[in-house]
Formats: sequence, structure tokens, C-alpha cells
Amino acid sequence: MSDTDELLRIEGIRKTFPGVVALDGVDFDLRRGEVHVLLGENGAGKSTLIKMLSGAYTPDAGRILVGGEEARIQGAQDSERLGIATIYQEFNLVPDLTVAENIFLGRQPRRFGMIDRKRMEADAEVLLKRVGVTVSPRARVRELGIARLQMVEIAKALSLDARVLIMDEPTAVLTSEEVEKLFAIVRTLREDGVGIVFITHHLEEIAALGDRVTVIRDGRSVGQVPASTPEDELVRLMVGRSIEQQYPRERADRGGALLSVEGLTRDGVFHDVSFEVHAGEVVGVAGLVGAGRTEVVRAVFGADPYDKGAVKVAGSAVPKYDVNAAMTAGIGLIPRTARARAWCWTRRSRRTSGW
Repeated sequence: MSDTDELLRIEGIRKTFPGVVALDGVDFDLRRGEVHVLLGENGAGKSTLIKMLSGAYTPDAGRILVGGEEARIQGAQDSERLGIATIYQEFNLVPDLTVAENIFLGRQPRRFGMIDRKRMEADAEVLLKRVGVTVSPRARVRELGIARLQMVEIAKALSLDARVLIMDEPTAVLTSEEVEKLFAIVRTLREDGVGIVFITHHLEEIAALGDRVTVIRDGRSVGQVPASTPEDELVRLMVGRSIEQQYPRERADRGGALLSVEGLTRDGVFHDVSFEVHAGEVVGVAGLVGAGRTEVVRAVFGADPYDKGAVKVAGSAVPKYDVNAAMTAGIGLIPRTARARAWCWTRRSRRTSGW
């Protein structure tokens, strides 16, 4: 690798917060025209690292080099000036503005002191074509499906002439078809020489898209391996031990159900949902965005009403639509952030076909 191929290098980065060492000697580098996967469990330090590159945090120790020269990133403007763009899981878009207005927000082209809308929309159309999405620059962002929102974010990053594109869990809420379209865009950007930092928890995506993988565990970089590395080895690097049994057998001594949800129904939202949670269990509720996952757990907690069904704790019925009763029974809820709920509401209420 020549010096001109290296876009980004991080050396010995350390970051602490009161009582917590978030990063402790992390090393990472990114080359021109590659997808470098950043892998680690929740809480490993990935988000802290990308927030340093986007200017939200500054390191306590270590160096960040961009294009071979040490850089001080103390805010979003520094990051943009250096050609670094970050696409977070929660889209940084304004629902009531148009696609073009979002792409050039704060950087609108002007003519005679006024915003040149014709030029702005024409420039946005060029960027949208580059990422392979057919959408009008005049469309309101709130009218778009989740996959198109993702493409608008990428177009916004390209409008900054980004050489480094950081993508934080971009496939988390996409269907398999939408994921393939996103991958096609990422491969095109790689061919154009853009360096991409790709964060994912889906191990099968690494071999399909990545070139290299850096694994972070407990705030430290513990290994850099090819993307072709077997999944078992990636898991071992992430957790620090081999996982002999990824899906353990059901425990025989689990006892009676602590929580029973029976035939929970809310017309037009969810229908006949039933499940049990026993002591010591972690029960996952899975589904696509808009499938009703959040609405079900809110109904169980008493925050939302339901039409039919029952919620029981240790065999005793919990009154519906009564948060105090649910809490007295021992049910707790950690909700999604207000911003995430707002975006989910937008997508559910104005959902399109996605692309």
C-alpha cells in the first residue's frame, strides 16, 4: 500500500468519561477504495470512535491522521472539511424539508444573495442519480420510505465531496432486497475510490461486502483480519472466547411463566399476539419497521390500549391501558428515543414501497 492510498489512520486513541474508559489504545486505518468493517459487541466503543471522527468528541490521547497528516477534529465542520461524512442509524434529516433542501442544508447555493433553488435541485438530481435512486429533489423527506431515506443520506455525504464515508448499521431496518441495492451502491462508491467504514452486527454481510475487519472489544482494538475470516473466529475475537453453542438448548428448570401475553389484538396494528417469558429468559420480539413490535410492548406496559387479549404477571391479570398497574405488577419499559419514535411514526403513517 502506498502512502497515497491511505485515507485515514487512528493511532492509540483513548477516551474516558467519568468513571468509564470508553476507548483505550485503539488503532485503525482506512485505504482508498475499500470497505473496512468495524466490528464489536454493543458497548465495545464503536460509537465513541465514530463520534470522534465526526467531531462530537475529542480524544484524550492518541492521533488521527487524514491523508497522512495529523488532524484535529473539534466539530462537525472540521470533519466535513477533511472529507469525512457519517451516516448514523437515526437519520439526520428534516422531515418537512425537500430532498434537495436536506442534501444542501446550511450550504445552499446562492445567486444575488438569494437561494438558487434551480441550481440546488439540479445538483441534487445529479447526486441522486449517482447513488441510483429515482426520487424528485422536490419531494418532502417525510414522504419517503426507509430505503430512500438511506440514499438521501448518502447523497448528502457525497455533496460534501466525502473521501471517507462512515456507515453505522445501515442495514438494520432494510429488507433483504433493499440491502442488496444498498450493497450495490457501496460497491460503486468503492470503485470510485471512496473509503467506507462499515459497522454491522450481521456477520454474513462482512464476507459479502467487506475487505478488512477491525474488531473492538472492551474499548480496545484486538485484531485486524480479512473479511473472509470464518464467522466463528470473528465471534471469538468479539467476545474473547469461542462460542461452542450459539443457540443453547432450552433450560429444563425454567419454572412457570412470569409474563404471559395472550391473544393481544389492536385493530389495524397487531393481531393475536401471544408469548410467554420465564425466569432467566431473554425473549426477542422481531419484525420489520412498522410490523407492530413497539406497539405490542407499549400495550403490555399499559402505555397504549388494546382491543382483545390479556396480559398476566405470575398468573394474575394486569388491567389494560394502566401504566401504574403494570409497574406495580413489576413490568418495566425502556422506550425508544423520542426522535426514533418520531421517525417510525413518519414511516408507518406515510409508508411507501421503500424504493
